[in-house]
Amino acid sequence: MPVSDLDREDLEILRSVAHEAGQLAIDYFERSDVRFWDKSKGNPVTEADLAVNALIQERLMAARPDYGWLSEESALANETLTASRVWIVDPIDGTRAFMRQEPYWCIGLGVLEHGQPRAAAVNAPMLGEAYTAVRGGGAALNGKPIRVTEYNREEGARLITNDGMLTHPGWPEPWPSVDLVKPKPNATLIRMCWVAAGKADAALTLWRKSDWDLAAGSLLVEEAGGVATTHLGEPYLFNRGEPAQRSLLAAGKPLHSLLSARVKGVRLPDPNWTVRPYEPTHTTERQTMGETSSSKQLLHLVIGGELKDVTDVQFEDLSKIDFVGAFASYKDAYDAWKGAAQRTVDSAETRYFILHAHKLLDPETGDHHHV
Repeated sequence: MPVSDLDREDLEILRSVAHEAGQLAIDYFERSDVRFWDKSKGNPVTEADLAVNALIQERLMAARPDYGWLSEESALANETLTASRVWIVDPIDGTRAFMRQEPYWCIGLGVLEHGQPRAAAVNAPMLGEAYTAVRGGGAALNGKPIRVTEYNREEGARLITNDGMLTHPGWPEPWPSVDLVKPKPNATLIRMCWVAAGKADAALTLWRKSDWDLAAGSLLVEEAGGVATTHLGEPYLFNRGEPAQRSLLAAGKPLHSLLSARVKGVRLPDPNWTVRPYEPTHTTERQTMGETSSSKQLLHLVIGGELKDVTDVQFEDLSKIDFVGAFASYKDAYDAWKGAAQRTVDSAETRYFILHAHKLLDPETGDHHHV
């Protein structure tokens, strides 16, 4: 497939901006007085994230003012969902590594067309690694072409994932011996780049990931001859109503098929569906529109904890359940769930849930109250 002139031009813009943003990030990285705080509980941001984001936005939107803008550090706008082309940005992927003065962070930039990445640039300046990819034109590291490995068995595979997930007793069939890549990069984009470059055979995350964590990396893996999807093998479609995907599995084609078959029993929600579209829903009591006013207080409980089995919902220790709170609306409960869930990235055993208590039992009378 020939590379379009527009894609090639956008790639050059991304490459240049990723380099400039990397230099700015290094300036902050080498300081000892960088301020940081939590955007939500357990979700840190530094002044470097915001400064790099501002620089990238200024450069990219000046170059293409008609494009949409989707970034981790910027609010969503209606134009982002309606524009045919959208810049997608993670100003610093791996903020925790950045804060710990570790080199495993990067600048992740891409451009989407109708939800699919067309060009991408990932710059990990402290590693000296600059990755680029363009649809139909291959992937490169520091200007040299890269390819995924053709490793075709699970045993001995060089895998980037959470080691605790592999040893969890809930797997129907224990994992064979694999070679866990150490150190495991904090940045998801670096993990995907390492798969694209053949430095690892596969990357697996059985947890929700944001679009900006995945878009540029998915194009790099695909253009390097591999496959990047959810753990169920679903292709990614970015820039939907909720900019997130249920999981990540990136590998060469033979190993991707093997790993997807192994983990497909793990149930994870699609962030863009409250009820997955291919599952039947059950009818409940009908309500009139007047009964669904915002003044009605419906009980939503947000709870979480370590599961006994990643394929089921049984908690390891009920005394250690994390009660996040009780909420009157699903929106409030969802916001609380999202904040809690973001604290457990890469922990396949710890999950958070929303419990909608639609039926209450009065133990004194035995009556069931429908809410």
